Amino acid sequence: MLERLLETLSDLEYPKAHHEILVVDDGSTDDTANVAESMGARVIRQPENLGRVSTRERGAREARFETLVFIDARLQVQKDLLKRADALKHQPLMGVGTSDKTRSTIDRVFYCIRRRVYRPFEPQHRFGPELWLTPFAFDGRPKGTGLLIIDRELFLSCALEDKGQDVNDDTRLLRRIVEKAPILRHTDLPFFYEHRQDWAELLRHTFFRGPKFLDYYLTPGGPLHRPYLMGLCGLAAFASLSLFYPLLWLWLALILIFALLVGSLILAEDAKDFFTCLIFFPPVGLAFCGGIAFSQLSRWTGRRDWVRH
Repeated sequence: MLERLLETLSDLEYPKAHHEILVVDDGSTDDTANVAESMGARVIRQPENLGRVSTRERGAREARFETLVFIDARLQVQKDLLKRADALKHQPLMGVGTSDKTRSTIDRVFYCIRRRVYRPFEPQHRFGPELWLTPFAFDGRPKGTGLLIIDRELFLSCALEDKGQDVNDDTRLLRRIVEKAPILRHTDLPFFYEHRQDWAELLRHTFFRGPKFLDYYLTPGGPLHRPYLMGLCGLAAFASLSLFYPLLWLWLALILIFALLVGSLILAEDAKDFFTCLIFFPPVGLAFCGGIAFSQLSRWTGRRDWVRH
């Protein structure tokens, strides 16, 4: 993935004197740093894994230019990316991801999830070219730092104090940014995201998305904190009652099956979507919920260091 991205970036349609390719190696154990250097990137090596928050901040401080362009290694971007960004005459900017649900089962499942979770903004090309993120239009809108263009001073002024690996660094960082300047998410900055195609790797990644979801959405002050507490109370009540009424487990199984059927109908655009979600959404959902439960346990026991992706 990284090699393909670096190949594109090394051939950007932009003056070489006005940009650089910077890779911060966060204590990797493979050949990432050497590969990046061989392809013309300037590499900063960190001897140990410090997590994405610290790594991005170090890259921002050591960059040679004042405009920062963060690009995820799994993205395919266009060679005129920087020209397109200049033409929009606004910062901060966020790219718009596209996907092809016909490529694989994994692509189809996550396309269906994003389309429903972020409706009506996803896919954005059906909504419109511009989508603004502001303090009053933030939660419920698609967002991420996969392709983020921002002034260095603004980025560093929004740095997070908590740099733990279970921190929802994307959402918390973006929330701080929009308090100072609105973010423009524009279809003129398209990218294609390459999903993990190995199910074991994907489920592991999904598991570790759970702690990040918990950190922003489910903690005190988060937009879903109250429903989450109600859910925990409901689970505790169910567990207590099931000791005296074991038949409740059968009712729970029936309710879950019904919820899966209804949920698959809601997620689907067509029949193939429905059957794909019906079969493959459960392992994805279980991995995600398992990550939330694991992270919650680590916080209750004061062992947040357990969560290391």
